[in-house]
Amino acid sequence: MINVVLYTLLLVELIFVSFIDIRTKKISNLWSLLHIVLFIGIQIYVNELPELTHFIFPLGMIVVGFILFLFHVMGAGDSKYLASLFLLIPTPLHMPYMEKLLTVTIFVGTILLTMKFVKSAAKIKAYLMTFYFKALKDEINSRFSYAPVILVSWILFGITLWQ
Repeated sequence: MINVVLYTLLLVELIFVSFIDIRTKKISNLWSLLHIVLFIGIQIYVNELPELTHFIFPLGMIVVGFILFLFHVMGAGDSKYLASLFLLIPTPLHMPYMEKLLTVTIFVGTILLTMKFVKSAAKIKAYLMTFYFKALKDEINSRFSYAPVILVSWILFGITLWQ
């Protein structure tokens, strides 16, 4: 089980980071550094090293995040932030949080993509008919602030933890 104090501190941090991400479309590396320092501090406090399995999700977020960054789907700061957030989550809770994160990501992504198609239907149709795929990609592709998605999934995660 995750400590209530740690959960609450991360919730407050996510609210703050979400507002910054909405305004600037960037998540500073300082947040990831803060998570790493906090993780090391917790390990020193509890006086035990985590098992290697604890690092599967953080490393996975770096790898998947890098691939998504290359395809302009996710920002580099988003993947680093998520990787460092997973360091602070106890290993048995990695998969439950990942399930919430994927669910919210798919839900929000589908809504945003649908809105983009509705708003730009005429342009998209013209690009498809003229086989102008670069313009089509540029029209559809747009990054969105991902920290609010992380925040909503964190809230849903907390609700399921304390039901």
